[in-house]
Amino acid sequence: MKIHSTDLVNIENICNHEAGHYIIARELGFITNGISIEMRIDGYSGEAVLEPRTFGINNFTELENYLRRRIKVLYAGVISESYEMENCSDYALNQWNSGGGKDDHSKIRELTQVLRNIIYPNTETEPEAQKELDNIDSELFGQTVEIVSERLTLIRGIASMLSEKVKEYNIKYSLTETEINDVPNIKELYIK
Repeated sequence: MKIHSTDLVNIENICNHEAGHYIIARELGFITNGISIEMRIDGYSGEAVLEPRTFGINNFTELENYLRRRIKVLYAGVISESYEMENCSDYALNQWNSGGGKDDHSKIRELTQVLRNIIYPNTETEPEAQKELDNIDSELFGQTVEIVSERLTLIRGIASMLSEKVKEYNIKYSLTETEINDVPNIKELYIK
């Protein structure tokens, strides 16, 4: 069944979301393997394929660095989707509360807790711990906004390449790593 015109904005938003995850993952040194989207009458699924493993985590400093990078990749989806909106962080909270990017948000919460435990191992009270979590969230969210801002044109370009493929419901449409690597700016930035 052909895509309804009423879903075109949703497709664009989802593609921006997945392209945001993908580009920020590459920017931060993760191994990537394309992006995909499938629209259904009752919803959608989207995926930026990246390898979250990393080599050489031998101490807490390396683990902290990994967690910070991984959380930024998770934030990048909703930030890329909403970047031009007046209040990106309010949109993000609304999306997470209403189910959009909910998996991203639950992963962010879990990884942020681990990160807080590494940075502040001796916190004794819940209010203190919450303040530390809020500070980490604020810092990493802000840093992700900056990176998305720097790469927004590239994110939008990759998203557009994917959204132009989407023609029918219940079919998974993908941009392969090879297709993405053929984009001149990708070659310039990420392929050595």
